[in-house]
Amino acid sequence: MKKMKKLFAVILSLAMVLGMSLTAFATEVKPTQATVNGVEDGEKIVVTAYQIIKYNQKGYYEEVLPGTIYSEEGETGEQPTLTPTAENALALFQRLDELTNTVIFERPSNEGVFTSDKLTPGTWLIIVSGPTKNLYNPAIISVSVTPDGIDYGQLNITTDTWFDDVFVKKSEPTITKTAESADGKDLNVAGTQFGDVLKFTVSADIPGYTDDEKDLTYIIRDTLKGLTLTQSSEATATVAGETDNELTKAITDAIKDDATSFEVNTLSDEFLRKHAGEQIVIQYYAKVTSTEMVNVDRLNNTAELEYSTNDETENQKKQDKTKHYTFGIDTKVTGWSESESSNPTGEFVKINDKGDIEYTETPGEIHKTKDEVKFLAGAEFQLHIGAANGPLFTDKSNKNTFITDANGRLEIAGLDDGVEYYLIETKAPSGYSINATPIRVYISATYEMDSETKKQDKLVSYEVQIGEGQNQAITHYNYNSTTGETEFINTPDTASNPFGFKNTQLANLPSTGGIGTTIFTIGGCAIMIIAAGLFFASRRKAAK
Repeated sequence: MKKMKKLFAVILSLAMVLGMSLTAFATEVKPTQATVNGVEDGEKIVVTAYQIIKYNQKGYYEEVLPGTIYSEEGETGEQPTLTPTAENALALFQRLDELTNTVIFERPSNEGVFTSDKLTPGTWLIIVSGPTKNLYNPAIISVSVTPDGIDYGQLNITTDTWFDDVFVKKSEPTITKTAESADGKDLNVAGTQFGDVLKFTVSADIPGYTDDEKDLTYIIRDTLKGLTLTQSSEATATVAGETDNELTKAITDAIKDDATSFEVNTLSDEFLRKHAGEQIVIQYYAKVTSTEMVNVDRLNNTAELEYSTNDETENQKKQDKTKHYTFGIDTKVTGWSESESSNPTGEFVKINDKGDIEYTETPGEIHKTKDEVKFLAGAEFQLHIGAANGPLFTDKSNKNTFITDANGRLEIAGLDDGVEYYLIETKAPSGYSINATPIRVYISATYEMDSETKKQDKLVSYEVQIGEGQNQAITHYNYNSTTGETEFINTPDTASNPFGFKNTQLANLPSTGGIGTTIFTIGGCAIMIIAAGLFFASRRKAAK
């Protein structure tokens, strides 16, 4: 029995020791210094903390600069809760010279980790400066007073976000480009029409340059394809949302009417250092002027940002694009062999009324259902936008009247998708009656998200619809946005004959009197002449 008591006592002692050990292991080990992770490597990179909230002698937190931190009122008798927002941080970044309590973090290793045990209780604005490749937005880190002592904050400047805000603290300088119609309406995905004026917005970040950096490179380039600059007097630029004389002059000098590119490269080191970490926004106008006579014409618009980081690093380049497309009917097919692409697509064909036409297996080739069917040249058409009595479409040659060729085809390029057009015949081929029935033309395109532009501007297929109801003809195409190749689709599921626009031949006018009447008329006249002669002869004879 005594042995059992001793064994029980030993087990109880071990349990107590183990229990105390687990409690010790469970106790949280509080950090003894504030830590900032995720900063890029670099010997000259500096992490500085500026205090924006302090812990006062009365035992509560207060703003360093009154009115700069969002606060929520507490219950009666309690101090308001200070909650810095992303907007607060960006505003305080513009007032760093007023934040006098600063601490520079130490770097124990060259692995993007910075630490400091000199932060006093409160909240601190973290600013990364120096020759960085990345753009660092202001971030925050706090040192809290708790019943257990000082609690130092830990910040990963790459991954951490603020509360409900998705506020990225570290990113490389970027350039972005967007497009809209000049009248402010939403652009129809990526389609556009010849003659349209588009409004482009280019936004470019300025890297975090420091006061000791000189001979900086900062260039914004923009290259247009199928478009030219226009309304250059209306081009604008801002930095951090405000106008600036130096920036305005740089834009005025760079953007000129009728040019197909521009380059902003005259911004001074002083300007770039002053506006480090801010964003330049340029807005300008360009007109669709493509001269390609193909069924799909790609109009690429590329913006490029080139900038320096430090003496030891090559200039960095970033790009962004907008992609636009114009379409056509009876135009040259792109992406096939030379012999095939030389034939128009043939969605609309002018014929007489003796039969019909249909596609063959060869792209763009048309088959007559009867030998009597004729392709009619010389018919003149005008294309109206939006309605049968809408504005006239004008092409690249400033032409608004289109004439069918020897194959009865009507070449019109530079059309938009998602827009209704109406073809109206204004002059019939010689020997045929005019057919003034308006013919609806509509191009429907399908776009997907482009992995390159991160925009919904990747053309994958389209169809040309001509006519309406039972008389509608539809031609289907697939499109490869990488190679620019167009594939004619004519399968049992998608087969649709081209639209044959018919004219009736004028009949020859028949003679309305007949030859018999002519003979009688001549005979009657002869009899009258003979009778008159006999009358005058008999009078002479009587007179004698």
